[in-house]
Amino acid sequence: MHDRVLKYWLIAPALLVIAGTLLYPLVSGLWYSLHEWKLSDSPALGPFVGLGNYVVAVSDDPDLLNSGRVTLIFTVLSVVCTLSVAMGLAVLLSGNGRLEVNARTLLVIPFAMSPALVGVSWRFLLNPEFGGFSALIGALVPGLKGASFLADPTLAMAALILCDVWHSAPYFMLMFIGALASLPQETVEAAQVDGASRIRLFFEIVLPQLKPVLAIAVLLKIIFSLKVLDQVITLTNGGPGTSTETLAHFIYQTAFRWYDVGYAAATAYLLAACMAVFAAIYFQLITERRPA
Repeated sequence: MHDRVLKYWLIAPALLVIAGTLLYPLVSGLWYSLHEWKLSDSPALGPFVGLGNYVVAVSDDPDLLNSGRVTLIFTVLSVVCTLSVAMGLAVLLSGNGRLEVNARTLLVIPFAMSPALVGVSWRFLLNPEFGGFSALIGALVPGLKGASFLADPTLAMAALILCDVWHSAPYFMLMFIGALASLPQETVEAAQVDGASRIRLFFEIVLPQLKPVLAIAVLLKIIFSLKVLDQVITLTNGGPGTSTETLAHFIYQTAFRWYDVGYAAATAYLLAACMAVFAAIYFQLITERRPA
């Protein structure tokens, strides 16, 4: 009996930490979302409005609608570009030679950097006067020479997507390299014997076998893209105008610039609900793939 009780005492500190850092913010945030609370008016919790904040968010807020559109564009393009680049790098660097190993090691460095530092670095690199990336892009595309990437809505979105791809592609590259290493070689060797080209071999033999891993990667990247915030703040700060204001940045601005805590909590829960749907699908996939 003593041992059965002891194990609960041993995990009690961890449970308290989880309750304090996860459960309490979730419950308090939900409670705030049911109230009208603007810190600029009063530090005390405002009147109870029920689902009023949620109704305004989904039916009568053009700024939130714009942020949703920006987030959708960013998520789709980021997922497609990141996974395409990651898959290409995985195919090129899946060997065990010294060149492949060293290249993989160097490519992991961007992912090891904090997202905020990545955004600051890209802001300097895209500076039209002394930025290295700005000069390189201007040399490759003469029409963009001297362009102010962060002052144009289209170029700012492109810069934000490129920054995100540069940061997250190495993670998915390693995931795909592991998946390629686990593929049965018999099918690949049989296709090579039959004279299949490398392109046909990849699209007809390798890629179909990677569909389960690719599905998990897509879901993970969608979740990562929906909650992106650090790069937005440090690279574009949602601008120019609101052309790169994602939902996460809109929530941040609402809470910490306009001090509308109740409405920010409601929109945060709407975003969390969207992410929870993809998270549930993700856990379902990994549970199905888990060996019995």
